[in-house]
Amino acid sequence: MHDHRLTRRGLAAVLAAPALLAAARPARAAQPWTPSKPIRIVVPFTPGQANDIFARLLADKASELSWPQARVIVENRAGAGGTIGMQSVAQSPPDGSTLVFGSLATLAINPAVMSNVPYDPERDFLPIIRIFEGPLVVVVPGKSPDRSLADLVRRIRSGNLTYASSGPGTTGHLGTELFLQGLDARATHVPYRGSGPALTDVSSGAVDFSFESAAATQPLIASGMLRALAVSSADRVPGMDLPTVAEAAGLPGYSVSGSGGVLAPAKTPPDVVAGLHAGFARAMTDAKLRARIAEASTRPLSEGPQEFARYIHDERQKWAEVARRGNIRIE
Repeated sequence: MHDHRLTRRGLAAVLAAPALLAAARPARAAQPWTPSKPIRIVVPFTPGQANDIFARLLADKASELSWPQARVIVENRAGAGGTIGMQSVAQSPPDGSTLVFGSLATLAINPAVMSNVPYDPERDFLPIIRIFEGPLVVVVPGKSPDRSLADLVRRIRSGNLTYASSGPGTTGHLGTELFLQGLDARATHVPYRGSGPALTDVSSGAVDFSFESAAATQPLIASGMLRALAVSSADRVPGMDLPTVAEAAGLPGYSVSGSGGVLAPAKTPPDVVAGLHAGFARAMTDAKLRARIAEASTRPLSEGPQEFARYIHDERQKWAEVARRGNIRIE
């Protein structure tokens, strides 16, 4: 006759068996992060500028291809050269739901020229993806006497010209100042709240010239209201029959390109950063999105967090030197 009673040791073995079996099974791969609520991208400038245009294209495509269950929306929060929108995101919960579309101006130029910037681009944000790089276009009114950049340079050197920008500390502002430093000349800065009003006044002849993004200037150039004289990039731009500022003005080494991408608040968890990058990178593989960016004479990118961080660091050093050399400070 068999005794079927369990000993204390046998009972322990039975109880331990499920745990041993679970431990023996392969570990389940961690699920990639996906948003559980809408993602908001803050654009710290007014609508119609290059950063706004490209942020909206990216948001629409990411909503379609990556996160149809959550959607990606764009919110314009302009003011103080982009610092208001940047600061608002720096202070947002680091959960992936609130991001900012940072630009050369907000990430590198503002810290170089502003006395009290309420954020630090490298301390308060984590780069996610940089999506474009494109030139500024030197434009004058369609009825301007300037038929070439050399004509404009001669008039600048004669004195009393004005130039428009989309605001103090923007890429257009500092790109023009770098140009004037190279010429050892002066012109009066007329800042506006956005590219739209700035280019409206250049078109009317109220202001003499401007350095603005290809995306913002193209419609007015096509209509004849503006005349394009040169591009600010190091190389000529395919599809634009324009010289570079460096060659047309005799300024070797002159090169300025606007750029922008998505960043998250500091302390956003690594898995969230990885998930955000993967989703936006997937959107950037779309041929139609890349074509829309290229149509604006701008180069589409899909740069990862490390490369984007290196870009920010290098550009901060460049523009700090420009500000120091020109004694440019914005209070």
